[in-house]
Amino acid sequence: MLYAPDGSGRGLTPPVDATAAERLAGLAEQVQEWAVEALWSEGAPAVWPHCPAHPDTHPLVAAVVAGAAVWVCPKSGATVARIGALESGARPR
Repeated sequence: MLYAPDGSGRGLTPPVDATAAERLAGLAEQVQEWAVEALWSEGAPAVWPHCPAHPDTHPLVAAVVAGAAVWVCPKSGATVARIGALESGARPR
């Protein structure tokens, strides 16, 4: 369960019949949706995780590339980091 500061919660559901990388990317996408909603409800910029190449423009997208769960820039298609390995600048503010 993930809980927002207002006390609301959200459960996570891993994708069924998926590879480990697909399950991780699916869970990361659910966490991202929760984080964006929590940020928005607090009046903060609802962009997370931040794209280091395009700050405050769009969030990164969870994907599976070459068998690994990664964060990808939706504009350039570039892989930014493995999920779980983002640098501190890409974390929620």
